[in-house]
Amino acid sequence: MLGDLYVPHEMPEAPKESFFKGLFGGGMRNLDREELFGESSGKANRSVAKHIPGPNANIQELNARTTSVTSEIGKAHQLMLERGDKLSQLEERTERMANEAQQFSSSAHLLMNKYKDKKWYQL
Repeated sequence: MLGDLYVPHEMPEAPKESFFKGLFGGGMRNLDREELFGESSGKANRSVAKHIPGPNANIQELNARTTSVTSEIGKAHQLMLERGDKLSQLEERTERMANEAQQFSSSAHLLMNKYKDKKWYQL
């Protein structure tokens, strides 16, 4: 049975020589923060350092979601108002139609009473 003693893994980028010379020898030298952590130090390996969002990230996400929800509520309110207008117009048309039907019924009843006792040849 054969097995691996270790799992092969890519090595991260080697640090700049000046960093180690300043720490472990090569004379007394002040290291600049920008040199250590700035863009000139190179990009961090993704597996080594991950970005952890701070508490402001949650606030920004909540602000974005709040804005989205507010706009959706505004749209729903506008649609509700339009629906209310359409329902009130429909109610007015229905009432007017009922009144016209009542008028037609009464005029038809009067006409029927007028010609009730007459024969067809008397008209």
